[in-house]
Amino acid sequence: MVTIDKALEIVNAHLGSMLTTQEKAGNIQAKIIAIRAKLDAMILAARSGVRVNISPPMFSSRYFSQYSSELWYAFQKGLAKTLWIDRRFFDQQGLIVFFQVLFSLFAIVVVYRKRHALNDSQRWRFLATRPFSAGLFFGTIACMLFYEYREFQTTWSLILAIVGGISFARLIGALYPASWKSQLVYGLTIVYILTRLTHVILLPLPLIRLYTVLAALAGLVFCLRWAGEGGRQRASGVYRWVLRSGAFFLAFIIVAEIWGKQGLAEFLFISLLRSTASVLFLMLFMYIVRGFLEWIFRNLSLRQTALFYGNTDIIIRRVTLFFDVAICGFILLPGILFIWEAYDDLSGAIKGLLSLGFNLGDHRITLGLVIISAGILYGSFLASSIIQKFLMDQVLVKRRVETGVRISIARLVHYVLIFVGFVVALLALGFEFTKLTIILSALGVGIGFGLQGIVNNFVSGLILLFERPVRVGDFIELGEKWAEIKKIGLRATTVQTFDQADVIIPNADLVTNQVINWTLSNRRVRLIIPVGVAYGSDISLVMETLIACTKENSKIAEEPAPQVLFLKFGESALEFELRVWVLDAENRLVVSSELHQEIDRRFRKTKIEIAFPQRDLHLRSVDESINSQPIQGGHGS
Repeated sequence: MVTIDKALEIVNAHLGSMLTTQEKAGNIQAKIIAIRAKLDAMILAARSGVRVNISPPMFSSRYFSQYSSELWYAFQKGLAKTLWIDRRFFDQQGLIVFFQVLFSLFAIVVVYRKRHALNDSQRWRFLATRPFSAGLFFGTIACMLFYEYREFQTTWSLILAIVGGISFARLIGALYPASWKSQLVYGLTIVYILTRLTHVILLPLPLIRLYTVLAALAGLVFCLRWAGEGGRQRASGVYRWVLRSGAFFLAFIIVAEIWGKQGLAEFLFISLLRSTASVLFLMLFMYIVRGFLEWIFRNLSLRQTALFYGNTDIIIRRVTLFFDVAICGFILLPGILFIWEAYDDLSGAIKGLLSLGFNLGDHRITLGLVIISAGILYGSFLASSIIQKFLMDQVLVKRRVETGVRISIARLVHYVLIFVGFVVALLALGFEFTKLTIILSALGVGIGFGLQGIVNNFVSGLILLFERPVRVGDFIELGEKWAEIKKIGLRATTVQTFDQADVIIPNADLVTNQVINWTLSNRRVRLIIPVGVAYGSDISLVMETLIACTKENSKIAEEPAPQVLFLKFGESALEFELRVWVLDAENRLVVSSELHQEIDRRFRKTKIEIAFPQRDLHLRSVDESINSQPIQGGHGS
């Protein structure tokens, strides 16, 4: 107890000093936060000041007066300063430079030795044609990550720009030979190298302004030329729109620079150059990665896996699409915003984009959550496609399951996976199960009032899939037309008439209305051909001839045998019916045409006359003098 009291006395004695120290630390922290806020405001103000920096117009005498001996002296001084910075840079980053050169040589050797294997891939073939450029490009880009995250204005940075730019341009030239895209890349490479050179040698402002105008003018001519060429060559409208937008942007830069808005013009020029280079670089990067994904799924053991067998093309197409969207959303767009100084760094741009959102009640939905939910939905659709094909082509076929049953099972699996993906996506957005219940209840009310028809068709579709009153490939009768079932969908069924017309029928109509399905139990269908012959014809000969017409037709079933019925004495003919069974309902019209042709041929051969309507005319109350006169031919009366 005495020990505890002494400890309390010691704590109380030092408590005052501890609180004082803590208060001082809090004050210092508050001052630091205030200083940071002031620095951020000063940086923002400095950036804004640079953008609105006004120089003498290039058509004024004040501008031309700047071209003096002092201008060339400043140029020489800047060049000398640059050489000094080079020595300091190599002292600090010499090891990284050494490894960069070594890695580039290693990449060149690897690409050169693997050029035959690369040539077998359609997407990597351009690397095999330019192994030296490919190795230099990979070596330059890979080691750039190890430099300090600051823009070093040295001769080495100029060398990297030259090596990386030329190798990149040559790769694009191999990918798009003799096209405006390769010319665009070569032109951008030259402009990028020259722009880097102006920064390295600290080119005086008047010369930088002149260079900006000339470079923008060259880009303007290129964009206008190829926008017109693309129209004559029927190029994609997207490319023409991009070129025309670039021409407008460059024209604005030229006008701003000439008018004296030097800060704005330089900011727009540098930002446009970096943005275009970033887009082209990511396009090449994504193209190479697509080839890598294809190589993984086509050459590794995954291709032989039962689940992936036959699904390789689907997986490659869906995965590459997801990868492209992810690259554009998480790298390209934040990078563009960072280049245009919307954010201070790339990580801040990514965090800023992902945090964008809105409040839904007491819950905030951000862009990051939406992207995750969209990825889950996309994954559910991808899994549905793979599993459906796996069930249809691997599992159910081996068990000899009927086609209609296979389709029904595959459709049910599809709906279940999509529903599960939808629920998981909502949970990823942050919705709780109780909120999901409320949402489903609201959907139920909406369905009850406004979506009755859709729900009815959906339920009817499930009935069609499981009860199978009609199946894919069945022939049904629509009014007076026959049609083949092509697809039983979620809401409607698609049928195709013999006129190749696609008819969309709501599923509810097939369930609630009477439908004649000629191929429900089997594909045989009975064909009835009425025949009328003239009075006085040999009835036995007619019946034998009609039976003979069916003997040589392989599309007619032998059992039940063809049958001829003498129906009645008609007004103008002896009426018969030829009844046959067609083996496949799809050939019904073809068999009918063939039998009509054969009946006509044989009746002509046996002198059997096909009847036509006849009437006896009896005249009453006619003058006897007219009736007694003989009928004369010709045109005279």
